[in-house]
Amino acid sequence: MPIQSIDTRRVYQQIADQLLHLIDAGEFSVESRLPSERDLAEKFKVSRPSVREALIALEVVGVVQIKMGSGVYVCKPEQAKQKGRRESKIAAKEFAPFELIQARLLIESEIASQAALCRTDQDVEQLESLLNQMIDQSKKNQNPLEADREFHSVLARASGNQVLASIVEQMFDARMGVLFSRLSNYFDTSVTWNQAIKEHRAIVRAIKARDAEKARLAMRHHMERAYKRFSASWVKSNSDHKLTGKATLNLAAKAVKPGKMPG
Repeated sequence: MPIQSIDTRRVYQQIADQLLHLIDAGEFSVESRLPSERDLAEKFKVSRPSVREALIALEVVGVVQIKMGSGVYVCKPEQAKQKGRRESKIAAKEFAPFELIQARLLIESEIASQAALCRTDQDVEQLESLLNQMIDQSKKNQNPLEADREFHSVLARASGNQVLASIVEQMFDARMGVLFSRLSNYFDTSVTWNQAIKEHRAIVRAIKARDAEKARLAMRHHMERAYKRFSASWVKSNSDHKLTGKATLNLAAKAVKPGKMPG
């Protein structure tokens, strides 16, 4: 029985490679708008977040340009960066942004629950101080990301488990990667940060009250909202830009194999 090699690339990398192949083959002409995320997700048989990650990956290497309110467009060849132009193996060691959010949801929800039971008065004071820092920075139109990182680190340490604290710090540092940073550039605004701050405030209240269940739910709500914020449409119109011609046939024949993310 012939044995086939196992494809260990992440789903978004496989999608990006197929799109790059289609672009190089002329299926999508220079300066043309790519199909909608919904349509690409249907053709590839993957989730929309996976398609979004692939498009961000292609933008990082200069193959496409994302225009907020309009869509994703194929760049001119001279606009594409030479390094990595033919292969989209960028950020091979990075976690996919939406998978990272899912992991944080699962892990940090339980951490918040444990922290509510184990926290000290000093932990609460630190969390409240960091929350106030985030509020002040947001009012000054400054990015509160560093205070946000420390907030989650303090919360993890309050659980009393240093392994979990280390994992949270590693996950948050992964948020600083190329893909996540580029995604954040489109959706991190004063409005979204104010929403996130309200969610942090609910977490602090639950931790202060030593209510483990409310702390778990507050953190879960926070991460679910973060997932939704980064999934917001970057196209004003709700109408899909449909695939036509050969591209439809090619995509239909090349569905990505790995399992889907919820989207």
